[in-house]
Amino acid sequence: MDLKQLEYIVAIEKYGTMSDAAEGLFITPSALNQQLLKLEKELGIPLFNRRRRHMEPTEAGRVYLDAAKQMLALRQSTYAQLQDLANCHIGSYHVGLTFEHSSDMFARIYPPFHQKYPGISIQCHQLLVPEMLDMLLTGQLDIAFVLGGKPETYEAEYIPLSAENLLLGVQRNHPVARFAGPADRQPCNIIDLSLLKDEAFATALKSSTMRTELIDPIFEREQFHPRIMMESSFNSFLQQLAALGICVSIVPQSRVTNHRDIAWFYLPGYPRFQFGVAYPKNYRLNRALNDFIALARQDAQTYLQCPPPEV
Repeated sequence: MDLKQLEYIVAIEKYGTMSDAAEGLFITPSALNQQLLKLEKELGIPLFNRRRRHMEPTEAGRVYLDAAKQMLALRQSTYAQLQDLANCHIGSYHVGLTFEHSSDMFARIYPPFHQKYPGISIQCHQLLVPEMLDMLLTGQLDIAFVLGGKPETYEAEYIPLSAENLLLGVQRNHPVARFAGPADRQPCNIIDLSLLKDEAFATALKSSTMRTELIDPIFEREQFHPRIMMESSFNSFLQQLAALGICVSIVPQSRVTNHRDIAWFYLPGYPRFQFGVAYPKNYRLNRALNDFIALARQDAQTYLQCPPPEV
C-alpha cells in the first residue's frame, strides 16, 4: 500500500467531498480523483459511492479505511519510537497555534526547547480551533494548542493546561461602571446584562469556540439579544474598543491589560475558559513533544491560569 494513497483515502472520508478533501490536502480535486480511480482500478472494486454532494464509503471502502488508519497510526508510532531511540536529535513537527494565547506562549517556550533539541524543526500554523482540529485528523498537524476545552465532536486526545474566566469590560465613565467596584486587577461583581441592552458589543469571532461554547450560550440562557458590532480574534483590539466607549467587549481574563480605562465584570454563571493541547487519537507522543507540552503546561500555569472567582 502507498502511504500517500492511504492519507488521501482517509481525507476523502473525513471531509466527505472530493473538493473539500483536496483543499485540506493542498492538491487539486482532479489529482485526488485520479489517485482514487487508480487505487480502485488496482483493487478491482469501488471504495466510495459518488453521491451528488457526498462521498460515501462502500463496504469495501470501510474495510480499506480501517486498515489505512491502522497503518498510518503504526507508521507514526514507529517513527516516534525511533526518534526516542535516536534521542530526538532530529525531526520536524507541525504545531497549530491560536492567534494570541498559544502564539504568545510559543514565543516564550521555544527558546528553551530549541536549546535542548537544536536539530528539531517546528512549523507553526496560526488558525481557528475548528481548522486546527480538521488538520489534526488529516495528519497535517502533530499537535494543536486549542481554546474551549476537550473537543467533543473530534476523535482527538486532549491535555488540559489552564483555565480562566471570561470578563466583560465597559468604559470607566459608562453609567454601569459604578457597579464594578475599585479599579484593581480583579473584578468584584457580575454584570446585569439587561443594563446593556442598548449597547453595541464586540466579541470573539462567531465561528470561534469562545463564542459557540461560552458567550452565545450565556446570551441564550439570559435571554439577552446583543447588538454585535464587531468580531475579532485580537483581544487587544477588543479592549481598545471598550476603552474608547465604542463597544462593550468580552475578553479572557489573562488577556486583560487595561484596568485604568475599563471597568471589568464577571459574566453571569462565571464561565470558565479552557486552554489545552490536542493531538490525533492513537498518536504516540515522543519524548521531544512531551517535553514541548511540559514547557507549555508550565508556561500556561504561570501566564494563563486565573483562579475562579470567590462566589
